[in-house]
Amino acid sequence: MKPISSIESSVSYDGEEHSFLLARASLEDYLSFVSDYATDGAGDDRRRLMREWKAAATRMESLREEEAVRADHNSLEPLPPKMRAWASRVEGDPIFHRAFSDSEYTFGMVDLDRVVVSQKLVCLDHLKRLQTKLGSQPDAEELFRFCLPWDRTVPDVRASRIGDEEFAFVSASSDLRFQEAVLLRPDQIKDFRPVGPVAGIVALVVGFGSNCLHVLQVDGRLILNNGHHRACALWEMGIRNVPCVIQPITHPDEIGLHAPRAVRRNPAFYLTDPRPPLLGDYFDATLSRRLHVGLTSKQVRVSYTVEEKDMP
Repeated sequence: MKPISSIESSVSYDGEEHSFLLARASLEDYLSFVSDYATDGAGDDRRRLMREWKAAATRMESLREEEAVRADHNSLEPLPPKMRAWASRVEGDPIFHRAFSDSEYTFGMVDLDRVVVSQKLVCLDHLKRLQTKLGSQPDAEELFRFCLPWDRTVPDVRASRIGDEEFAFVSASSDLRFQEAVLLRPDQIKDFRPVGPVAGIVALVVGFGSNCLHVLQVDGRLILNNGHHRACALWEMGIRNVPCVIQPITHPDEIGLHAPRAVRRNPAFYLTDPRPPLLGDYFDATLSRRLHVGLTSKQVRVSYTVEEKDMP
């Protein structure tokens, strides 16, 4: 693998440095993204961008022959004995229990070199923050809790009404998401003063994921489903064998229910292509491109409609 060189420069750019996975995007998408989001002037030289994307496409064609089975036939190792007790603490977390309530799963050790990825962008500056938090030589418990925390800090969120029937939630965390719509009983809500007797409460829930390093096991392949930045931080530190939640997928319909959006849109590329994108590709100078991207926030908008009518 050809490493990305580190070049000292006196030039400073807005935003943070990211790695863009070229194999993850079409040429049109790549040109559009760099033009719209790069803050380092990378979008000014479209001819260079086209050469970079074509070089990555050519390299991927070669890898389809050279590494045709690299992503396949993954053998999973069980957790070491000392980690099994910590896994029980993870399972005791109500958020984890709810997140995996509709699927089979197990805990095991995963080789990051063979993990398939679908996220086109990772923030390299955030990797440094994660590595600083973990430390250069983590012990077994520190590694486990980095990958599979049983306690968590909720990122900062701003919420406001932005219309008569619309609300917005904003966070620096890209993990912010709409979770579900649920019907609640009045006794499930505290410290709320209604204007009259309550018949029921419809809640539109916005929040975050379970925050576990998590892969889907599909026909011998391991698809990273959550934890791209932590996995990349560990890979760059040389830590390749890590604890993980492993969710077996045994029916095609489960792809639509559990897989990342990119995998749902193009399952053949990730599940049957001889050489799909792998985690280490983020650090390959031919397969990825370093870009400074302006700091962005994740926004989730939720709206509702109300209809009242007399029934016969």
